[in-house]
Amino acid sequence: MHRLPKHVTLKHLTAFVAVAQESSFTHAGKRLFQTQSSVTSLVRQLEEALATQLFARTSRRVLLTAAGEEFLPRVMRLLADFDGVIEDVVRFGALERGRVGVAAAPSAITQLIAPAAAVFSAQYPAIRLYLSDDNSGRIQRKVSTREVDFGLTSRWADAPGLHFDPLLEDRFGVLYRRDDASLRPGRDGAMRWADLAGRKLVGVVDETGIMALLRARADLPIEAAAPFYEASSTTSQAALVKAGMGVALLPALAAQRVMEPELAYALLARPTVVRTMCIIRHKEYALSPAAEALIRAIRDYLRGAALPAGCRLAAGAARRRG
Repeated sequence: MHRLPKHVTLKHLTAFVAVAQESSFTHAGKRLFQTQSSVTSLVRQLEEALATQLFARTSRRVLLTAAGEEFLPRVMRLLADFDGVIEDVVRFGALERGRVGVAAAPSAITQLIAPAAAVFSAQYPAIRLYLSDDNSGRIQRKVSTREVDFGLTSRWADAPGLHFDPLLEDRFGVLYRRDDASLRPGRDGAMRWADLAGRKLVGVVDETGIMALLRARADLPIEAAAPFYEASSTTSQAALVKAGMGVALLPALAAQRVMEPELAYALLARPTVVRTMCIIRHKEYALSPAAEALIRAIRDYLRGAALPAGCRLAAGAARRRG
């Protein structure tokens, strides 16, 4: 069994290919911007390392031996692959290739990520995007397992391996039928929790950040944490409200996504409840340049967007750049 030769470098292989193609050490040196003696030395070192003569030197030409002829196409493929790898990495860093995966709350995708992604994709057309709408619990798990680059939702549970960067504050309100004459906001445009007494609430499943937040507040009516009906999504919540089965407690951003002419929405006060939408990333792994650029695009969009009543940038979010 032969041992692999040591000390064979890209310099040796590049010199070998240049001499083979030019049939001259002198011309190869000019092509590589090196002296003829330097190229000769590199080829000699390669032949010694391989214990094989690659060139037959004559007084007028330098020709490949049989071993050299067999070696040449393989070395050329190797160098082409190496150049391709280097080019791909450079293009990756220059945002000329790559993929970004994001898991987010449906309202965040509809209201924030999609419009920001349109601007991002126009600037970086070669970057592919993967968007997954999900609940907060599964979003955190997808970021933890690196199934996606980052998430955008409210915190569902403490996760030591994740970093939560506040992006948007989103106040809760009540979604109800517009023709419900017994529900009307006050002069300040807000509804009181007392106004909901005796109403059946339409909630969502446990793993949403919405339910986690409502259940964490001891100052809310007990019905807020134990709704009579449960739906799998805010879209299903709105459908049940539209059907006249009850009212739903929703953050303003989520409510805007599911609004229909038959529905109305009013912010809740006394007490006020606010969810904080966060960029969620893994603490131990740096984001790719493309993922960082998409986060910047989301922040840039938010700074100029007309947000619904009850939504505002989180403290310091306007100053962050990814």
